[in-house]
Amino acid sequence: MTTNRSSLSWLSLVGLSVTITLASCTSMVNVPAPDTTPIHTSDSASSDHPVSNADGFTQCPPFDSKNNICTMQYEPVCVKVTTASGGVNYRTAGNACSACGTSAAIEYSPGPCP
Repeated sequence: MTTNRSSLSWLSLVGLSVTITLASCTSMVNVPAPDTTPIHTSDSASSDHPVSNADGFTQCPPFDSKNNICTMQYEPVCVKVTTASGGVNYRTAGNACSACGTSAAIEYSPGPCP
């Protein structure tokens, strides 16, 4: 009799587990799929892309603090920035994105500043 009772308990436990599992599947929230549209495409306006000058510098795109997110890779560049007095100064930045991460940045070239 003990064998029947333990197998009945085991079956009840399995049945309860299956019932709970199936009941939780019906109450799942319908989550919309994420937007997978590329942020930058080849159809973007040319003003959105950096333009290289004859002197080897690349013009920084217009600064937008809300949309400026940079990665942390180290590929040093020399960035040309305007100073408070209206002059020009050069400084080394970690990468092109961080170089243009300020409204004072004008253009940059690959490699650290001399």
